[in-house]
Amino acid sequence: MQTKFKYYAYSAMIFALLMLAIFFYYQTYSLNSLYAFHKTNLNMSGLCSQNMPSFVVYYANNCRTCTSTLDSFENVTSLFGLWGNGTFYSGYFCAWEFNISAYNLNLTSNLPDSAVSIFNQIGADRVPLMVFNGEYYKIGGFPNNQTAYNDILKYICLSINESVPQCS
Repeated sequence: MQTKFKYYAYSAMIFALLMLAIFFYYQTYSLNSLYAFHKTNLNMSGLCSQNMPSFVVYYANNCRTCTSTLDSFENVTSLFGLWGNGTFYSGYFCAWEFNISAYNLNLTSNLPDSAVSIFNQIGADRVPLMVFNGEYYKIGGFPNNQTAYNDILKYICLSINESVPQCS
């Protein structure tokens, strides 16, 4: 009788561990697909008055990965132009930094209204969020700064469709 009980107990334990492993596998798969780059077709025409490609990074003050993502975004975009007083100047594209925390407290200025609608459309209150000319977007941070730098550069180059020296 005692051997039969042990058999059922071990079988139940193995079954529970198998179910837990399957649950974690699908959770990991779901998160990996959420944090990957996605192709999209968003209208970003209201962001750049010069009819150039537009790139936006959305971040928040209380976000762990936002600082490194924002730093990488600034470093990569600086290859194509200059940042000054929160404004980006370039002949290749327009870039915006959108602080969701400041926006929620009504402390922002100089941001196009269409940037808010884009965040509401695909962000679902998740940051960091980057949108590359309405063609690609990514929710979530990066494993490290080098990966962030490389991936951001890759998607900017894909979006501007130019073989500029910075993209070589």
